[in-house]
Amino acid sequence: MKQLALLDFCLPDYFTGYHKPVIAVGIYETMTNKEVAEAIQDEINVTYEWLTGSYSRTEMLLMDHYCEQLLTDPDTIFVTQEEIEGEVDECAYLYFGIIKPVHKYGLTFLNA
Repeated sequence: MKQLALLDFCLPDYFTGYHKPVIAVGIYETMTNKEVAEAIQDEINVTYEWLTGSYSRTEMLLMDHYCEQLLTDPDTIFVTQEEIEGEVDECAYLYFGIIKPVHKYGLTFLNA
């Protein structure tokens, strides 16, 4: 079953990429489920045409459903951004994408 999932949480230089467009949410401080859901929705609104070029209507609805799930418990901390040591001018990002997990031989494949 397809779902929106967190692919990675890292600085942009360390994100290995994904074969489909991702939703990238910048993390500047501790964020709750509500704040992450709102940031995902903002990113979807800004990149809607780009996303719909690669994702079906059903997959786009999965993104909305994920945000609705986060909003059922809005005050729970989703992520805490700790200060990055050194001279870093960027923030870390949460990278979300549509996956269809497949489990074989004790491994999980994203299989989107």
